[in-house]
Amino acid sequence: MAPYLSQASLSGNSGSIHFEGVTAEKALTMSRQKIADFLATHPDEIIFTGSGTESDNLAILGTALPQQGLKNHIITTPIEHKAVLAPCHYLSKRGFKVTYLPVDKDGAVDLKSVKDSLTPETFLVSVMFANNEIGTVEPIKEIAKIIRAWRRDSKASLPPDKQKNYPYPYFHVDACQAPRFFDLNVEKLGVDLLSLNGSKVYGPKGIGCLYIRRGVKISPIIMGGGQEKGLRAGTVNVAGAVGLAEALTICAKERDKESKKLSAFREELSNILITKIPELIINGDAENYLPNVLNFSVKGLEGEQLVLELDAKGFAVSSGSACSFADENGSYVVQVISGNKERALGSVRLSFGREVQKSEIGLFVKTLQAILAKYGIARTG
Repeated sequence: MAPYLSQASLSGNSGSIHFEGVTAEKALTMSRQKIADFLATHPDEIIFTGSGTESDNLAILGTALPQQGLKNHIITTPIEHKAVLAPCHYLSKRGFKVTYLPVDKDGAVDLKSVKDSLTPETFLVSVMFANNEIGTVEPIKEIAKIIRAWRRDSKASLPPDKQKNYPYPYFHVDACQAPRFFDLNVEKLGVDLLSLNGSKVYGPKGIGCLYIRRGVKISPIIMGGGQEKGLRAGTVNVAGAVGLAEALTICAKERDKESKKLSAFREELSNILITKIPELIINGDAENYLPNVLNFSVKGLEGEQLVLELDAKGFAVSSGSACSFADENGSYVVQVISGNKERALGSVRLSFGREVQKSEIGLFVKTLQAILAKYGIARTG
């Protein structure tokens, strides 16, 4: 990224036709191709955005705009990132119907409910690849098969003149948490729209992208100069795009090694915590999970207090999504899967980075035990 931030000849506006602009456009073209390679798709299906949140918003609001007066039904889950829930709520206030699929105690979507929720009015299904708070990985391929079967049957019921290229419902996946650990071949996944974010993959903040399958009807939500095929106005963050593309390329190279290392780390830490701290409950799926996320609740202590105590000892953890820091009710995700407000308030999320070491497990456990003992919750040792 450095040359595109510091060298005048490389930091031009990609929309200009002078040398600097053309050079910047070439960098965008290169980055778009690298991201397309990562997703096993075409570069013209990649739209750069300012974040993963904007990418989610464009997918939801952008597909809703062409539907006004036509289809009006969206399906999602109650444990999506707020970047999905907020635009769905916005649309529900403006005449759209939103169905929230039930999830089980681990946060996994009930597949039967997907099929049962589809109607002729459904134009979009949005389900995240993996939950950012509890780490549960959703059955995306299975959901896609249900949607494709519904689409095929719906198409067959239409008059012949309306059957060609019948697209609905679209399937959007927020995959921001997934690139470090999972193959995101969009054709194999069966998705129509997919959101990514630089800051979740060791890339820069302030950049994201949206995969939009050819033929998807979508309108811009940011309008102006017509950049990004008219779908995202504003001068494109060239350095950010370069950084996102490089970060995803590194993810592909490191995926197997990183997944194996962090899965083993997560499993060992989880087993030790459960054994040594009876008051602790693990939140999320024990089999289908993000290797870098471990979420737990401790009875008798609010997660926010535990976050502050651990921070004072040098451990940076969180009590939920960083995008929900003002929620006084704790983790809404844990609230949904447990139905227990105390458990939601007591939840803490650990996120493991690439450089995490096995030696840190023992130190973390001892530190946590000491903090809990101070509050009379758990003994040390």
